[in-house]
Amino acid sequence: MNAKQMREKRSALNEQMNGLLSAAKAEGRNLTKEENVQFDAMYAEQDELRNSVKRIEQAEELKKELASKADEVRDNAAPAKVEARDAFNAYLRRGVNGLTPAEANALGELRTGADNAQVTTTDGLGGFLVPENWSDFVSVTELFKSDIEQVATVIRTANGQAFNLPANNDTSVVAAILGEATAVTRSDMTFTNVKFDPFTYSSGLVQVSNQLMSDNAFDLSSFVGGQLANRLKRGINAGLTTGADTTAPQGIVTGSTAALTSASATAIDIDEVMDLFYSVDASYRNAPGAGFMMNSSTAKAIRILGFGQTNDFPAYVPGMSVGEPDMLFGKPVYINEDMDSIAATKKAIIFGDLSQYYIHEAGGVQILRLNERFADELSTGFIGYRRIDGHLLQGSAVKHILQKAS
Repeated sequence: MNAKQMREKRSALNEQMNGLLSAAKAEGRNLTKEENVQFDAMYAEQDELRNSVKRIEQAEELKKELASKADEVRDNAAPAKVEARDAFNAYLRRGVNGLTPAEANALGELRTGADNAQVTTTDGLGGFLVPENWSDFVSVTELFKSDIEQVATVIRTANGQAFNLPANNDTSVVAAILGEATAVTRSDMTFTNVKFDPFTYSSGLVQVSNQLMSDNAFDLSSFVGGQLANRLKRGINAGLTTGADTTAPQGIVTGSTAALTSASATAIDIDEVMDLFYSVDASYRNAPGAGFMMNSSTAKAIRILGFGQTNDFPAYVPGMSVGEPDMLFGKPVYINEDMDSIAATKKAIIFGDLSQYYIHEAGGVQILRLNERFADELSTGFIGYRRIDGHLLQGSAVKHILQKAS
């Protein structure tokens, strides 16, 4: 099934889902148990179709870009050179001692660590930064990116030294008419310093047999990269979502402020979502980075709410094109499965200027190759590292609904 067929099937599924809800509304009843099961199945299928279409079209765009770059290289007839990506793949497969001089030179630029002289010859003493264009099909900046990083403001530095970022909320101060011969009232801005001190996230070990690594037909870089990226994304995204700001980054939910407490411990109504929307100052609410964030189960619960209103216009409108998010009250909805589901005392939905959440990444993705640890098992180990911290600069820029205690 190609991307066009997937979009058509997704559109048909959405029509069927809307039909179920409209029929129930016309009969003045809720969905039956059987209809709920049918609705859930169609919702899951259309969600997977959207993700599949996005992956297909991203791969096609990357292939076109790489083909264009290949034509440029041939036209310019540049001298043969070992690319950092190819040298890095050689390092994964053969280790430092198995590199050619040209590969070693190219890889030297990717060495991490403050004291390079101590780690230039031995795999076990340090890792290498992953090159930006690691594989032929995916950029490493996308491969390892968590859900929060898609919408936050990311600051990347070469090292992990802590630094302060000033924050200021001036939304309560307004201009005033100045009378003739009247002195100006002093109104200083108040700044706070937010300290970023990155936490080191480790993927844990990925073990690959030496037989597989010696087989050139085995795509080692994609296998190792995929395994390490998924592990790092899961851990980092959870921290950037609900981290406690002590032993982990300050999660965007943790840093947000309460807009209201729901009337129910196990449900959210559409009026409460609207109250959340308008509780955020207009300067943040109308910012380019403004949006909702919730997990899939919360999105489903809110989407159903949109169909039962007297104006017959759903508040939740699903995006149909690739890369187009669902919309709620005209603002994008970002799905983050590390958000809590609707339950007592939970914060299941946030809204505001999500770009006010700042992430500090120190260095980049690092991968360490372990030659000796699994030598008796004829295997090699790989570990991925990222140094990440996150803070919401303005708590009032992003707000949440707190579910009532049961």
